Amino acid sequence: MASLRRWAVRLGAGGLIAVASALGTAASIGVCPCVPPPPVPLTVGLHGRWDEISEEFDRRVRERFPLGSSEVEMAMELRHESFSREDWTAAPDLDREAVRHEDGFVCHQSAHIYWHADSLGRLSAISGVYRPDGCL
Repeated sequence: MASLRRWAVRLGAGGLIAVASALGTAASIGVCPCVPPPPVPLTVGLHGRWDEISEEFDRRVRERFPLGSSEVEMAMELRHESFSREDWTAAPDLDREAVRHEDGFVCHQSAHIYWHADSLGRLSAISGVYRPDGCL
């Protein structure tokens, strides 16, 4: 009976090690929702109430991509910071949108950038919103 317990303890410990290893690997490659992705320059250090966070994010977006900037260059920078386009079906006269999800284990949150571009591909309007998408 004692040897059966030893084997049960060993198997249990091995199972725990395997689960911990799998979670650690998943977190390190970014597929585990339990660890938020690292912040990027547009979102790093945002803190406070949600309205304050969103106002600061909007300020950063407008400062980094002033009106008249190239839409193509902005899109390349946003792609580099893991933003994805959410407006593939938008007509040219509608807002365009890029989103970056920074979900954690407790809360889902995201950074949204909305813009218009003129016929020359220059930004004619831009704004940013950082918001919670729901918490446990």
